[in-house]
Amino acid sequence: MSSQETSSQLASLLTASESLDDDLGKLLSKCRARSKRGVIALALCNTAFEHALSQRLLLEAGLTGTALALCRLQFEAVVRAAWTAQCANDEWLEKFTTPIEGEGHQEPASQLPIATMLKHFEQQAPHVAAEFSRLLGTIKAMHSFVHSGSQAVVHALMPTYPAENLTAVVWNRNLLQLYTANAAVIAAQDQGLVPRMRLLREKHGNCMPPNRSGSHAG
Repeated sequence: MSSQETSSQLASLLTASESLDDDLGKLLSKCRARSKRGVIALALCNTAFEHALSQRLLLEAGLTGTALALCRLQFEAVVRAAWTAQCANDEWLEKFTTPIEGEGHQEPASQLPIATMLKHFEQQAPHVAAEFSRLLGTIKAMHSFVHSGSQAVVHALMPTYPAENLTAVVWNRNLLQLYTANAAVIAAQDQGLVPRMRLLREKHGNCMPPNRSGSHAG
């Protein structure tokens, strides 16, 4: 495929991604928290959604370096949202929602490493653990952009970042959007939203990674 064709494919994918974002935004607006768990998980879903929107807008503007850095932020927010919705124990939830006295901001509860959360998923939802582990393998490379490492330097020296690489980034970003939707539906504890989740996945399959169908609520 020529560079012109890959650039055209990326542009079409970004257009399709905007449609996905619109529908996901509508779904998130219908999710209501019924517990502490739901409040935290849905807040993280909205955080992930904001990262994803920012990433798409930056890519459309040609600001690819910052967009690539957001890959890590989106991924971590999605994993933490899903973990909170499905795996976090009551003790952690209580600590996280208890105010801390004193000056300055401190985390009320320790943030578990991604690897630890994935181990919890292996017990609760093995298919989710497998997909998050696969995505983590691609997201790790974006860590360099977050911390201004070697890849960030190389990127800044390149005239243009390969369109095929950006296409793969957007595919994964869109798959994470589906996982955001799934986490939100689970957090809302509203079975009436499950058909909307399924419709979202079916309607926007054209902008997902090849051979990937996304997650399911439950």
